[in-house]
Amino acid sequence: MGVIENNQEDTIYDVLRSDILDLKLRPGMIFSIKDISESYEVGRTPVRDALISLSKEGLITFLPQRGTMISKIDYDKVRNERFLRICVEENVMLEFMAVCNLKAITALEMSLDRQEQLKKTKDIRAFRAEDMYFHSIFYEGANKGYCNDILAANSGHYRRIQMLAMADSGIEPGVVKQHREMVDAILAKDSEQLHGVLNHHLNRLISKERPLVSKYPELFDRENKEIRREPDELGIDFLVDTKLKYHA
Repeated sequence: MGVIENNQEDTIYDVLRSDILDLKLRPGMIFSIKDISESYEVGRTPVRDALISLSKEGLITFLPQRGTMISKIDYDKVRNERFLRICVEENVMLEFMAVCNLKAITALEMSLDRQEQLKKTKDIRAFRAEDMYFHSIFYEGANKGYCNDILAANSGHYRRIQMLAMADSGIEPGVVKQHREMVDAILAKDSEQLHGVLNHHLNRLISKERPLVSKYPELFDRENKEIRREPDELGIDFLVDTKLKYHA
């Protein structure tokens, strides 16, 4: 967790949101505004405002007389957020196929090279960031950056289960290959091939998700049952502290 150098609300909002989505902060963790203010060295008013914004995205839950909680992963929301992305992304990529140029293709190829290198380092957070950048190229190239922003603001549960899956079992061996197949299908103007690759790519984690819910029940919203555990300390990286397969 980083220290905020100024008291702007958008800065603490961005840092907290990133720490939640990267699973540096444990789903289900309970804290106070004072805790956040002291740990991130930022005033309470911008912290309060940032938490209100994060609650609107479903990433923060206010608990009356108990404090504030990092929202647990809601599996129903995971499925809905994935469905939304599938519906939007295929249409975006078909539009990209019609207008893509050398600059965009070069950006995709460079991203693929970086993904190959990051896969070797086993840094799942850096790899996930590059993965997201790779997909964003299609949105920007099709002039659909606004759609990408909307999806990003409404995919917190989906993104966290993706991060948990990588932390649990590592970077999938075939994910970069699937990305390359998408680019190949676009260059060949093969919409049928693109549909098959993209559908497999976006649905590939479904078989792993239920086992994750069973393996890490304390991280998921299951009928609002609270699993008692020792309180977390702010400033400790949850994935590193729990010794999952994240490599700094």
